[in-house]
Amino acid sequence: MNRMWLSLFFVLWGVATLPAQVVTGSIEGRVTDTTGAVVPGATVQVQNLETGFSRTVQGDSAGRYAVRNLPLGTYSVTGQMAGFRTEVRSGITLTVGREAVVNLELSVGTVQERVEVVGEAPLIETTTATVSGLVGQEQMRELPLNGRSFDQLALLQSGVIAQPFGARNQTQGQGLRLSSAGGRADSNSYLLDGSLTNDHSSQGPGSAAGQSLGVEAVREFRILTHNFSAEYGRNSGAVVSAVTRSGTNEFHGSVYEFLRNNVLDARDFFNPSELPPFRRNQFGASAGGPVLRDRIFFFANYEGLRERRGVTVIANVPDAGVRQGLIPNPVTGQVTQVAVSPNVRPYLDLIPLPNGRNFGDGIGELVSDFSSPKTENYSMQRMDFRLSDKDSFYWRYVFNPSDAVVPRPNPTFIDGEVRTNHFVALSETHIFSGAALNEFRFGFNRTDAGTITGPLDFHPELAFAPGRGFGTIRFRQATGQGTQAITEFGTSGARPQFFPQNLFQLTDTFSYIQGAHTVKFGADFQRIRLNTKNASRERGEYQFTQGLPGFLAGRANRLIFHGIGPMFNGTLISTKERGWRRILFGWFVQDDIRVSSRLTLNLGFRHEFFTSPVEVNGRSGNLIDVARDAATTPGPPFQTKKALFAPRLGVAWDPTGSGKTSIRGGAGLFYNHVDGRTFYGQSGSDACCRAEFDIRNPSFFPFVDQSTLPAGERSTGSVQNDLDAPSVVHYSLEIQRELVPTVSVRAGFIGSHGYNMANLVAPNLAVPQILADGTKFFPANAEVHNPAWSEITQLQSKARSNYNSFQLEIQKAFSRGLQMKAAYTYGKNLANADSISTSQILTTPAVSMDPFDLDRDYGRSVYDQRHTWVLNGRYQMPWDHLLTSGLAKGLFGGWAVNGIFQYGSGFPSNIQLGFNRSRDQNTEDTDRPDLAPGAGNDPHEGVTAGCPGVQPGQKLGTPDRWFDPCVFTLPAVGTYGNLARNTVTGPNFVNVDMGLTKDTPLGERMSLQFRAEFFNIINHANFGRFLNLIFANANARNGNAGRINETVTHGREIQFGLKLTF
Repeated sequence: MNRMWLSLFFVLWGVATLPAQVVTGSIEGRVTDTTGAVVPGATVQVQNLETGFSRTVQGDSAGRYAVRNLPLGTYSVTGQMAGFRTEVRSGITLTVGREAVVNLELSVGTVQERVEVVGEAPLIETTTATVSGLVGQEQMRELPLNGRSFDQLALLQSGVIAQPFGARNQTQGQGLRLSSAGGRADSNSYLLDGSLTNDHSSQGPGSAAGQSLGVEAVREFRILTHNFSAEYGRNSGAVVSAVTRSGTNEFHGSVYEFLRNNVLDARDFFNPSELPPFRRNQFGASAGGPVLRDRIFFFANYEGLRERRGVTVIANVPDAGVRQGLIPNPVTGQVTQVAVSPNVRPYLDLIPLPNGRNFGDGIGELVSDFSSPKTENYSMQRMDFRLSDKDSFYWRYVFNPSDAVVPRPNPTFIDGEVRTNHFVALSETHIFSGAALNEFRFGFNRTDAGTITGPLDFHPELAFAPGRGFGTIRFRQATGQGTQAITEFGTSGARPQFFPQNLFQLTDTFSYIQGAHTVKFGADFQRIRLNTKNASRERGEYQFTQGLPGFLAGRANRLIFHGIGPMFNGTLISTKERGWRRILFGWFVQDDIRVSSRLTLNLGFRHEFFTSPVEVNGRSGNLIDVARDAATTPGPPFQTKKALFAPRLGVAWDPTGSGKTSIRGGAGLFYNHVDGRTFYGQSGSDACCRAEFDIRNPSFFPFVDQSTLPAGERSTGSVQNDLDAPSVVHYSLEIQRELVPTVSVRAGFIGSHGYNMANLVAPNLAVPQILADGTKFFPANAEVHNPAWSEITQLQSKARSNYNSFQLEIQKAFSRGLQMKAAYTYGKNLANADSISTSQILTTPAVSMDPFDLDRDYGRSVYDQRHTWVLNGRYQMPWDHLLTSGLAKGLFGGWAVNGIFQYGSGFPSNIQLGFNRSRDQNTEDTDRPDLAPGAGNDPHEGVTAGCPGVQPGQKLGTPDRWFDPCVFTLPAVGTYGNLARNTVTGPNFVNVDMGLTKDTPLGERMSLQFRAEFFNIINHANFGRFLNLIFANANARNGNAGRINETVTHGREIQFGLKLTF
């Protein structure tokens, strides 16, 4: 079978081409005379004015010409025909993916006579239905960027938002997590020079420092947000396609230094005390030029980041009275004396005493200052070779190591992060003729992310299991008095982790032009080698949900412990080490048909297949039937998907024929591959190779003897055996119009529908009774569906989503000192699941409330941001031409102001009951409350109505009380609440970043730029997520429900920089 697939690959590769990671541009048009009549057979030459590279083609019988796969740069277009003057159009800038339409109008005369026209071709897209946006060189290097992370600029496009309230996951996508046109943050493709840079979790190539460096290395990038051609596959979300800089016939480069420190910054809203020490230095240099003029070019860049940030972390810890067994009630003022178990005493004594505010219930704040160092080095080298007039070749290598130390809320423990990225690309283009060419590309992507936790030798005598290291004590809910929960204590339960991925990518593209048809064939082969080590809960984790009394008595409610498994090939397997291998393959055909000079059809077809991941040592298995299987079945986590067919259709119409108006629309089917994080996290392979125990109400604390643990309390993950590929249908209709030569507007309807989307469920819940009215009722201590297991978490492909939006963009190209773009989106995003990772989104559980009725969770998606508005621009001060020389020109010349304004309405959050009222035995806090009769489900305006623990008349929509918890009530015992998912809207987002620059010429070829950049210049507090647990238990509300204790942006920050360019 493997030989069959390999043979098929080589056959298709031999006749086909690559899956369209476009990193070039094209120029096309028609040649006519001054009366509009076609001039057939004209000679058209396009020339890159930066490198001297040129291509010549002949127009066809209809006067059409097209030149594809042109390197980015500034071009001239020359048209010649006997009996006509030669026409030269110059100043045409090709950006990544641009299809520039340059029509030539020849006048009668001799070839020796020249008519020269300087000016850009119209920016209206009249040949493609793809919805995309460009971030050009000026925006890349002039707009203010905090941390110089260029992926922030993706948010300048309509329909693109940042994932809300995601936890920092040290091994998954440390860069900005983007949602485009309603898609999930893990559904995007990140390309550098056409080669993938996604990590193992299908996230972007960020670093341990949280940045995506490369502002000086990347020429520009285009983000394809919707309805792209059959050239693109693998994922259904946006395609972020960046192209690195290359050398030219002129030497050019830069040297730069940027500085930030705490002296220049404003204090945060929730931390009015003196700012902790902070210093960040970013420095580097770039250089490029010719090795052999017109033939060989080089470019290299290095950037370093050194950050030493003082971090203030706040933990909730027991106060001194609690350590003596004294538990106060803040409502009645009474103090209850309880006994402190001798088993608990050693752990209680290790928790530091509070030094901040006291909540009056035995819990106080512990405020600690840490130094959180981050180090990153980024380097890029590229060489371009023009081997002949028909052959060109380049290679590029990126090396990006980084590390960081991240303090945990409890000051005794810390996490360390390391990440190293290697990205290699080799590409060769061969021109067969003016109408046919082929491009071959090899890409290598190694992303190696890892974390450690420490100190691992902390009090070994208190380890829950001998030789395992200090474990974790977690308090999953509020205390018995309904105020603050104690912060977890101990080492991080899932550390250490390491996820090195090696991705080998082979692509080949052949394209040709035949009359009105521009045809591409392509194939893409990806071999993924993912090695994982995940020491999840090998040290054990005790959970306490009964507040201080339960903790002091040592009455844990849950123990999660991953111990030593059965014999495997004569070896006891005690760690989660796996070696996964799989293949992703796709081929496509795309035909862009110029039906007429005004109408273009984009017709595409793509076929993909994704093999099932194979564990190299056979350490994998799955629960095929989660309701009956008592043991895992050896084998892959799911079956190979072969018949993934994806048609694409686009229409672009120029109704006037002037190139100033375009009506575009299209639809297509797109698939997501199931990434490595998805299947290794839930595969039942762990049950085959080590014991996983999930014990409710254990009778012991703290020491674990695996030999005495009940077999029926094992837990495992599972994957739907016939897992489908997540599928999304794109559809769009929009109009573009040039208002004046430098100003254009785009307005359109953009939508998508997702089905077979990935979701998580806990299928091994209690078996309910069905009442006469259809209500599910869970009796106390009901049997679970599969008594062989205590808990099962299953990855499925049964979720759905629906996104519709209106998008509006107004763009002004640079002229008269001003460049500007405004983007507005009104959207609505609904779904019944948004993620398969509890660490990615913190405002709603990743696990569905009812695994057998997913539409109970159908409602607002966590990505449902109804309004976004982004404005960016650059303005050069207008008085430069009045300054001729001397001191005035040196002081007042070369000034410019840049800025980015962002507004976003609030994201929705889930309201959770706070404990398992339904008695379905779901441990993921999925229960929701009832909505009081007549109350609205989004009560964040007005004042509180008043209820036990919540005073009436409190103003809502403030960080002290964002919503009114009194409208949410307890459901009947043993039933689910009637409140929908994600109903309460969070705070709006407003941010303004501004930059002031001054360019001072130093001779003819050098310039010194001074930069002062102000992030959040208005010092606006953008509040984060609110506390969403309504009840502490059946007898007490959570008095802090609706309170906000964090911001998602810092206060005003200032950065200075110097940059020497030549």
